[in-house]
Amino acid sequence: MPRTLKDADHAVDESSDVDSDFASLQKKISQKRRAAKDSPEARLQKALPCPFLPNIRPLTTSDCDSCVALENAAFSDPEHRASREKFEYRLTTCPELSIGVFCTVVPDQAKGWQIETLASAKPVETDRADGAVSVLLAHIVSTKCRDVVVADSDMGLPEDWRTRSGRSADVGHQETGRTIALHSLAVAPKLQGCGVGKMIVKAYLQQMNNSGLADRVALICQDHLISYYERFGFQNKGVSKVKFGGGGWYDMVFELSGPPKTPF
Repeated sequence: MPRTLKDADHAVDESSDVDSDFASLQKKISQKRRAAKDSPEARLQKALPCPFLPNIRPLTTSDCDSCVALENAAFSDPEHRASREKFEYRLTTCPELSIGVFCTVVPDQAKGWQIETLASAKPVETDRADGAVSVLLAHIVSTKCRDVVVADSDMGLPEDWRTRSGRSADVGHQETGRTIALHSLAVAPKLQGCGVGKMIVKAYLQQMNNSGLADRVALICQDHLISYYERFGFQNKGVSKVKFGGGGWYDMVFELSGPPKTPF
């Protein structure tokens, strides 16, 4: 039976709604695809010549060349960099307080790829057929101090540290201190903003907490980095008295809860 004019008035053309819904769905899918391409993980993989399979391990004196190269690349202001001797001192005196993020790279698969620590990378295994090397991507280097915050004396090192044979000093690492003084967090410039810094900070805080070696982690930072460290749980303790590198630092402190209690 043919529809009347009244019936036609109540008829609904849903084609425009379907088109609108489809366009909205396409837009959401496109946004998700763009977000995935611009995610930290995607940027990291794009910046590397191989799959990112990180190896997080303690640093040793054999890593000094890579640490110096990374430090010089990560800190544009020379006054804010640790010297080679400081790395040697810290990695000799208290290597258990420092860690690095490494990635295995096969030279033949990384032709044309450059990163500041590649030249000093060590072989993964002796006589390995593919010549794979372990490349430092980020590091954290620390000592221990006695105060709740970092002082200028904690930033230094004893002049005769190579011959002190474990004797305590007024400057540098304090073995009996309960505060970890984090001196350097460095990430290779081409990997900054890719989540590597977040990875190493979280891993470090967890490792130090579970070790029971200290009650807190303290550091100094410039004002533009305060919010970065606050994301990890560091508390801003105000303007620091430290004059290293021209001053202008803020004291940041992260309280450690200690290793989990083992029930009896």
